[in-house]
Order: sequence, then C-alpha cells, then structure tokens
Amino acid sequence: MKNRKGIWIVFLVLLLVLNCSEKSGTVNQHKPVIQVDGRVLTLAEFNEFFEPVRMSYADGQANTISHIREARLRFLLQLLEEMILLRRAEELKLTVSALELQKAVGDIQGDYSKEAFESVFIKQAISLETWQERLKRQLLVEKVIRQELLDEISSTPKEISEYYAKHRAEWTRSEQIRARHILLPSKEEANSVLERLKKGEDFATLARLCSVAPEASEGGDMGYMVRTELPKCLEGPLFALPKGKVSGVVKTPYGYHIFEVLEKRPAGESRIDDWMDKIRSRIHKKKLATAYGPWLAKLRSRYRIVVNKEVI
Repeated sequence: MKNRKGIWIVFLVLLLVLNCSEKSGTVNQHKPVIQVDGRVLTLAEFNEFFEPVRMSYADGQANTISHIREARLRFLLQLLEEMILLRRAEELKLTVSALELQKAVGDIQGDYSKEAFESVFIKQAISLETWQERLKRQLLVEKVIRQELLDEISSTPKEISEYYAKHRAEWTRSEQIRARHILLPSKEEANSVLERLKKGEDFATLARLCSVAPEASEGGDMGYMVRTELPKCLEGPLFALPKGKVSGVVKTPYGYHIFEVLEKRPAGESRIDDWMDKIRSRIHKKKLATAYGPWLAKLRSRYRIVVNKEVI
C-alpha cells in the first residue's frame, strides 16, 4: 500500500513538472529575441524562420548540439541585420505591395505547378505563408539597399577601361569551332552515309535519320566548341577541316564520325563593348561591398537595439 502511494506521489510530481515545463516553454516562445526600437522578433518567430536551416543540417551536415547552436547564433546575426534595415524602411516609408510580392513569387515559382511548388515547403517543414513573409521582408531590405546605396553608386568610363585592362586574360577568347556530325557504330554504315552525302543529300536530315549521337535530334549540331576543351581525337580532325567542308569517315573511341564545319571563330580579345554591362555590374558590386559596412554601422548607432542570445 505504501509503495502504491509512493508511486502516485512520484506520478503527480512528474505531472506538475511537465505542466510547469509546458507553461514555461509557451511563455518563452513569446520572449523577444531581437528588438530594434519598436520592432520585436519573438522566439516563436525566430524558430519558425530557422526551421528550414535546421532541416538542411538534418539532410547531411553536422547535426550536433554545438553545430546547431552555432547555426542559430549566425542566423540571429542575419536577422538582426535584417531588422535594422526593416526599421530603416519604416523611416523611409518603403513598403512591398501585394502585386510586387505576387510577381516575386511567380518569378521564383517559374514552371512549377502550384502543388509541386507547395510540396517544396512541406519537405522543408515550413508553411507557404511563412516563406512569403520571409520573401516580403527580403524584398523590403533590397529596396532599402537600392535607395540608400545602389542608386548612389556609379562607374566612370575610366574605371570600366581600367577594369577591362586589369582582367584582360578573362576577356581573351580561345579558338572556337561550330560543327555537326553523324556518328555510326560501323565503318560500313559510315561509308554508306558518306556516299549519300556526296550525292547531295542533306547533312542535318541524315543526322536525324542515321546518327546514334545525342545531337542527332538537332541535326547533329554540336554547337560551339573550344579547341583546348575537346578530346584530341576530335580536336585534330575538326580544326583541320575548312569551313563548309564535309570530312571523310573519322574513327574515334566513340565510333565512326562524319563532320561538317559550320563556323570558325579565331582566338583573340573580345571588344570592351561586349563586356560593358558585366564589368559595370562587378564594379558596382565591389563599391557596394565597401560602402555597406560603414552604412550599416551608422544605422546600428542610431537605433535602440536589444539582442537576447540566451533565449535561443
């Protein structure tokens, strides 16, 4: 009898402890993790936003308590930065309209069906609504950066010219060739197709009908190829062939080929005009990276910021 009473007492104590833990956990979920002036991020929101990150660890990355803790702290710093910029968005009276959000979702969704798109979030244990909220916040952050920094960044013709000269090797084009081929498993079949070509039959049509190469459906078109990136067994016969000419039967480890050269591009430097947009984008990106740190530090100094690392 005493033993039974003792068991019941232990059971009641456990119930009380569990009940207190649940209440404590519920209370903790409402605790602020980050506060930037009047903007507050609670532990519940933090956990909801962090869930896809946690799932990525479960998919194969280190999943120890210490690794998860480090990931949560890194994510905390990202969210702090985001909240500072969202606070700045309030000051600038910037918003993201429903139409802007809808367009951004559509751009990301692409050709996915609605069901397939939503299944991605189910796998990551995150709701579509939470993902859209994160996207909306990111769009707002981008607006702030664009208005405060990007719109103020420019590049001069001199800067573009100097960047082009400094990275000259990158703009140098290797010798290229565009060709098509017919690949056959035996020399007899290749000779038969070659005779048909000599009689005037269309190369692309014969490639579609006879070739066993992956490019057969494209009329044998192999696209543009760089000399140094081709196997030697293909490089020699292709680059020795004049433009517009059809080769004889060429044996390689892949089978028996017949080639036709469509275009040739000699090695040389591309014009600066061909790379203008890319160079300008790189210069702006570098200037943005230089300006971003001091600008963010200035924002941090003007807001009242509280970060509660212990809660996470």
